Amino acid sequence: MGAYIAIFRTALSEYFVYRLNFILWRVRSVLTLLIRYYLWLAVFEESVLIFGYTESKMLTYILLSSIISYIVLSTKTADVAGEIVDGKIVNYILKPISFFKYLVAKDLADKFLNVAFSIAEIALLIWLLKPPLFIQTDPTMYLFMLYFIVIGTIISFFINISLSFVGFWTPEIWGPRFIFFMLILFFSGTYFPLDILPTPIYYAMFLTPFPYFFYLPSRIYLGLPQGQLFVFLILGTGWVFISYYATKWLWHKGMRQFSFFGR
Repeated sequence: MGAYIAIFRTALSEYFVYRLNFILWRVRSVLTLLIRYYLWLAVFEESVLIFGYTESKMLTYILLSSIISYIVLSTKTADVAGEIVDGKIVNYILKPISFFKYLVAKDLADKFLNVAFSIAEIALLIWLLKPPLFIQTDPTMYLFMLYFIVIGTIISFFINISLSFVGFWTPEIWGPRFIFFMLILFFSGTYFPLDILPTPIYYAMFLTPFPYFFYLPSRIYLGLPQGQLFVFLILGTGWVFISYYATKWLWHKGMRQFSFFGR
């Protein structure tokens, strides 16, 4: 356990070495959030109810989904692809530690820092902008929300690793990851809650992993019927197993074919 705590601390210290990169990333994140916030604020100037959402619920969704997205999507697994292509992954495989636990420790450090900053940023925005916010009073919704945050985080972790394992077969490693993030923008509820879409499209999207990243936890906070929750729970848990076994299969297949020339 001590080795993984040391990895966690080292990963945190890396951000303080490249401070400007991290600061620019946080500025970009805040600007993106403000664009979404003011877009919906302008929409609600014309109506008090849009697609079944009040202004307070929509703005709460925008702010909450932003925090959850940093919990779920922030990751350091993108670095693995380059290390596979360069052959540096051998340095980790030969060490007496679990490669996957090593990645988990680095991911936790990344999530810790990003979530801490995002909470501080959104708290500051709430203090400055004073938006009307929806407060959920049903404790059951909080439990379901936390459960789906865990599910979304696990699915995201395994999918991101699987995308990095593309490096076992080709040096063109950024194309698949770019497509993945474009799909997240459109199908995870980044700019709007997915349930404003036509009903058949809405339910079909739950056959993909994207709604579980941050749309569903955010929507659960606003309230969902328990009948729907149990269906989504089964589907989300299914995606955990699918992503896990797909990652495991790609890892074993990639390791059997992996080779490199040292210098």
